[in-house]
Amino acid sequence: MKNINTNIFHPPWVVGFIDGEGTFFIGLNPNKTMALGVQVQLQFSVTQHIRDVMLMNNLVNFFNAGYIAPDGTSKVQFRMRDFGQLENNLFPLLDQYPLMTQKRLDAEAFRKVHSMMKQGLHLTSTGLDEIRAIKSTMNRARMTGYKKS
Repeated sequence: MKNINTNIFHPPWVVGFIDGEGTFFIGLNPNKTMALGVQVQLQFSVTQHIRDVMLMNNLVNFFNAGYIAPDGTSKVQFRMRDFGQLENNLFPLLDQYPLMTQKRLDAEAFRKVHSMMKQGLHLTSTGLDEIRAIKSTMNRARMTGYKKS
């Protein structure tokens, strides 16, 4: 965890906060410039009411990574999309302090897709199909049995 600033927050607290408020998202966006017409994008985020923007800024300082973006008119998000930041800042924290809720399964799926992308598998039809299948089991689909495409 050499890339995080433990002077900002206690790491187990951050992991608990992620367990409650974090989201691991795999975006499959149409993109004509991609060989298969789809761009795969990973995003880890934490959303809070705008009154807690200082807390979100402290997450940027804690991770030495990510950024803050508006989410509508009353919310802000801490977001981390950069491949290296996910690998070097987020994943080591979650290795040392594992998530305790079902969100752990989403984090594992997210990390699997990250690994697949590092290998270039998202650029193959078979790999993209596997990523779609992984995505269909995550987040709300995991909780409700509803599968999104």
